[in-house]
Amino acid sequence: MFPLFRPVSSQACSTALSVLLAPTLLLTACESPLRPRDGVEDGSRLAPAVTSALEREIARLPANAPPIVTSSGLSDVEQTLAPRREELDRIGPQWQRGNSGLELGPALSGERRTEVQLSLKTVIQRSVQNNLSVQAARLDEGISDARLARAEAAFDAILFAEPSYTRSTRPQIGTVLSNSAILNGLSDSRDWVFVTGLRKPLVTGGSVELSTSMARTTRYPLADYSPDPAWATAVTLGLSQPLLRGFGSDINMSEIRIAQNTDRASFEDLRARMLATVADAETAYWRLVFARQQLVAADWLVAVGTDVRDVLQRRSGFDTTIAQQADAVATVEQRKALVLTAQRAVSEANNRLKAIMNDPELPVGGDAAVVPIDLPVDVPVQQDLRAAIITAAERSPEVAKALLDIDTASIGVNVADNLRLPQLDLEARVAWFGLDGDFGESYEDVGSGDFVEYLVGARFSQAIGNRAAEASFREARLSRSRAVISYRAAVQQAVLQVKDSLESVVTNYELIRQNRAFRVAQAENLRALAVSEQTLAALTPEFLQLKFQQQERLSQAQLQYVGARINYNVALSELHRVMGTGLEMNQITIDIVDPVLERPAIVGTHESR
Repeated sequence: MFPLFRPVSSQACSTALSVLLAPTLLLTACESPLRPRDGVEDGSRLAPAVTSALEREIARLPANAPPIVTSSGLSDVEQTLAPRREELDRIGPQWQRGNSGLELGPALSGERRTEVQLSLKTVIQRSVQNNLSVQAARLDEGISDARLARAEAAFDAILFAEPSYTRSTRPQIGTVLSNSAILNGLSDSRDWVFVTGLRKPLVTGGSVELSTSMARTTRYPLADYSPDPAWATAVTLGLSQPLLRGFGSDINMSEIRIAQNTDRASFEDLRARMLATVADAETAYWRLVFARQQLVAADWLVAVGTDVRDVLQRRSGFDTTIAQQADAVATVEQRKALVLTAQRAVSEANNRLKAIMNDPELPVGGDAAVVPIDLPVDVPVQQDLRAAIITAAERSPEVAKALLDIDTASIGVNVADNLRLPQLDLEARVAWFGLDGDFGESYEDVGSGDFVEYLVGARFSQAIGNRAAEASFREARLSRSRAVISYRAAVQQAVLQVKDSLESVVTNYELIRQNRAFRVAQAENLRALAVSEQTLAALTPEFLQLKFQQQERLSQAQLQYVGARINYNVALSELHRVMGTGLEMNQITIDIVDPVLERPAIVGTHESR
């Protein structure tokens, strides 16, 4: 520190004040004291590394490729059996029975289960509103928002006040008079001091402080001092400013920028959680539909198997053997066991759906049974692989967070680079003083400007070798390189998920067509078997075994057809999740309104911040 003191006259006061404030106004507009040095990349040099990640994935995809279209035409089997289609559709387990009235077995409470019919739209809306993981993500977003406000408060002005009282009685070296008396051999005083002012941190790294001090001093004995009591007042204007290390708004606002990135990342986490909840809710809904259809199929197998068993019992002693009757009874009992298994699957799927919804009206511990009223659609879709990949890169929360990580790491590189500079700080201060026996007259002395003091000084330091700062800089650069690699991995993962989901959509739609043909053909087999049964003179063991097999195969064909439609809908839901468009598809918007802080919308989303 190199101070320079000199009392000046009142004419120099305005000059001193201008000299002190001019650097403050100049420094506030500065970004960095030095140009980027060798080895420090700016954002323009990072841009190619970021854009190449997506270009690499779509480079070999033609820009004008025809969209992927799922076909919905009838198979040869369906065209052949079209005249008997209505009759064949009535054979076997029926879709309508899955809606309500299924026997689900006794509840654990012993009460009869109540049924609550819900549409898919209602389930998704309730899940988004009440899901516990979504609520936690909302709280996390609020926490990051509060942290951002705390970071921005670092530049708020500070009002300070420091009152104090001192009572002092101490011996001191006095003056010996000619008569051997000691003058002022005792210091006896009472001091009241009050200091107050404003301190304003600057985005350049420094601070400006304006303060005033008031001190009332009483010294004893009163006759030996003048004025006594005395009012000593002062007004001080000071500036401290780093010139190298810690200089510039880009460095000192880094915490705010990082907090902004964290806030935006938490918003993307909220979007990701909501997208996952929408997909999970839809999947759980369709799994419940499938479980109920399994129960429908199991009930149907018991019913048709019981009919065969009863026919054999009525023909006992005529053309039915004991072995045939025993085989029919065993088959029916086996199918009853399948009913119990299917009931358990329905209960499990029901509880899973209620857990995702977290609806206070449908607690998981309750006995209410959710009855899905919607059936999975089998409408064909058109999708462009290139467009789907680009949409995922723009809308995927994981890709957005990876981009934010790159920006955060780049901020860290700039800060670490600045910390390699030497420490050179500027200190400047101007003070006006007054002293009088009256408080008001003391401040009049301050206003006259007759008693002025100014200080200008500097402080320099630099670590020999600067190894810690250089190591931190290398670490920051490596962290940024890792963030770029993580971004590339996020883009690659998004492309992989889009391709897998789109292929699953296409495959499952083709399976709908194929399993529908399988179901129609199997219904025709069972119909033909029923016609043959009316013309047979006796029920042979082979015929009965064939009939049981055809019943089970028809049940299997029905479940495969239902499963293909459900898997198709689940694949569509998953496709919109990985593309980041699941909320828009379900008309769900996110509006987070902050009346105090205005933040820009996140790039690539339609939700407002």
